Amino acid sequence: MLWENLTVKEFETAVKSTNRVCVLPIGCLEKHGDHLPLGTDMMIAREIVEKSAQLESCVIFPYYIFGQVSEVKHYAGTVALGSELQLRLLQEVCKEIRRNGFNKIILANGHGGNNNLLSYFVQTMLDERKDYVVYAYNLWELNAEQLAHLDQSYETPDDYGHADHMETSQILHINPSLVHMERLNPGEWESKGLGRTLTEHRLSAGIHWYMEFPNQIAGDPSLSSAAYGKEYISMCASNFAKAIHAVKNDEASLQQQTAFFDRCDDVNLIR
Repeated sequence: MLWENLTVKEFETAVKSTNRVCVLPIGCLEKHGDHLPLGTDMMIAREIVEKSAQLESCVIFPYYIFGQVSEVKHYAGTVALGSELQLRLLQEVCKEIRRNGFNKIILANGHGGNNNLLSYFVQTMLDERKDYVVYAYNLWELNAEQLAHLDQSYETPDDYGHADHMETSQILHINPSLVHMERLNPGEWESKGLGRTLTEHRLSAGIHWYMEFPNQIAGDPSLSSAAYGKEYISMCASNFAKAIHAVKNDEASLQQQTAFFDRCDDVNLIR
């Protein structure tokens, strides 16, 4: 159920019928080579979540584009908020979702650049007492059996990255008019190797990924197909539906979180 499409009465019913679970798909606006739209991650996230909701009901929060994408802000079309504002905005949005009746909020991530941000964000939920739980989930992750099935069913490369055959195929399925394969230049998805030394020593820096893939393409998109994209999205949606079901039945997290805050409020931790 899309939050923005519900009437007030429908919304009240939806909160209760979904066991107070709200999903917030989160992506970003950034360059995906010259062949894919800026909103690729958001479009894919929304598509997967909507298909998941057909299998396991939930309320879906409207488009949320304010992800971590500071390393791409030198390209036109990118929207990169400061880190403090990103965290504060997401915190306030979660508070509003809770105020509207939900006590289980799933941040459904569609952008790799959000990984560390969202992992840190869910930890900050323990900074002060809350009567709701925030979960983080990466929408694109498939298990080895699912990936093997896709690789055997379609003539695709076995590497996965950014604006590659995986993302390109998904947009070909969602809206093929937004994909411009003729704009690809052979080899532009190859790593430049400028960050190889850092990788070898398990180091990273803010500019690390861009050093490797300045064209914002990592992985060969040339063998993309709408059929592959459709099946990939279907698998991701099936996996996420199971995650939503698990959250609906999860009572332990809120119970343990409440006990944690009770313990933190005890001024005599050591007796």
